[in-house]
Order: sequence, then structure tokens, then C-alpha cells
Amino acid sequence: MNPIPIHRIIRSKRKTISLVITSDAKLIVRAPLRASGDYIEKLVREKSGWISRKITELAKKPVSSPKKFTEGEEFLFLGNCYPLCIREVRSCQVELREKLYVPARSAPSLATLVSAWYRAEAKKFFSGRCDALAKVTGCTPKTLRLSSAQKRWGSCSISGTVSLNWRLILAPPEIIDYVILHELIHLRHPNHSKKFWDAVGSFMPDYPGRRDWLKFHEKTLALSLDRETSRT
Repeated sequence: MNPIPIHRIIRSKRKTISLVITSDAKLIVRAPLRASGDYIEKLVREKSGWISRKITELAKKPVSSPKKFTEGEEFLFLGNCYPLCIREVRSCQVELREKLYVPARSAPSLATLVSAWYRAEAKKFFSGRCDALAKVTGCTPKTLRLSSAQKRWGSCSISGTVSLNWRLILAPPEIIDYVILHELIHLRHPNHSKKFWDAVGSFMPDYPGRRDWLKFHEKTLALSLDRETSRT
């Protein structure tokens, strides 16, 4: 009996077995159509040490809790934390200064209001950084769009569209730059070949550190908006 439970087995026409640890520490096995259950369980037992280490690493990663929108609760923006300030004003706008100011009159829909504010700020910031990096790299996307993907920070389509997860606006600017550069280089090199990484490194020699930061802190950028989620 396997000490590590298999959450799901996904079979396809692939030739090898792949073990995937999800962000919530579940084991997914991608296997060939004819791979037997006994063989899969045997492989999981053999790789149990590696699996356990990966699960332990995940447990050490910082996470964010669902937002409750209480006075003083901290919200990330461009890598900095800002305490929430709920104030009695006629305006329905979110304002960021030394604090993140939100109107008390919008209390029933603060999650929607703050989420829309984050998206608007992300669109402006990403656009500016994308233009700047496009000039440096010579890689210009046909379209830049915001994404709400759950597991991808960015993507690049064959049509030349670069998509960036709006939640990246929570990360420090240098991390955002890494993701944007990553996707821009995909316009020239569509895969993760050596040429791709060499090109990334030529423009951003310290990209490994930025990539590692994103992998370690990814759960803190989830921005779990409790009230927003409850309506879906």
C-alpha cells in the first residue's frame, strides 16, 4: 500500500510516466494508456522520498488567507503591504496612498470594487513595462491582455498575443519584469529551449533568482477575495 495517496491518474498516449505535485500538495500521475495500476503504485513507492520532499517544500511556502475587508487588513501592491482603511466618503473609488482607502458605502461589494481596481492598475502598469521591455528586446506583441488564469502567470500565443495574470500586480516590479520578459522572448523562441533561456539571460542575467522568488511566493499572490469567491 502506498504511503502517499495518488489523487488522480491521467492516462494519455504518452510514453512515460510523470509525477506531478500540485500547489495544494496533491499527487497527480500522468501515465501511458497501458500502464498498469500495480506498476504506477510501485513507481510511486520508489519515488516516495522525492515526493515527500516536494510536499515538505510546499508546506514551507508562505500563503495568503481569504480577505475579510476589515480595518487595518493588509493588501499587497507592487511588493508592498498597505493597510486597509474604510472611510465614510461619497466617492466609490479606491485610492492608494500610505493606505488602501475604500469607501464604507461600498461595503457589500468591496471585493468586486478592489478586484476591479487591481485589474485597472495592472493594465496600466503592465502596458508601460511591456512597452519598455519590447524596446529593449525587439520583441513586440500584437496584443497585450489581462488573464485570470489560476495556474499561469503569463502566456504567449502563436498569434502574438501576450497574456499576463492581473494578480502579478501584487508582486515587486522586478518580478513582473521577469514574467513580461519571459513572454516577450517566447515571441522569438516559442519553447523553453536553450536558445530561449540564453536569450532571457542576455537581457536579465539574474532571472533565476526572480524565477525562484515567484515559485516560492506564488501563493501569497493568490489574492483570495472571500466575498467575491462566495458568489460564484
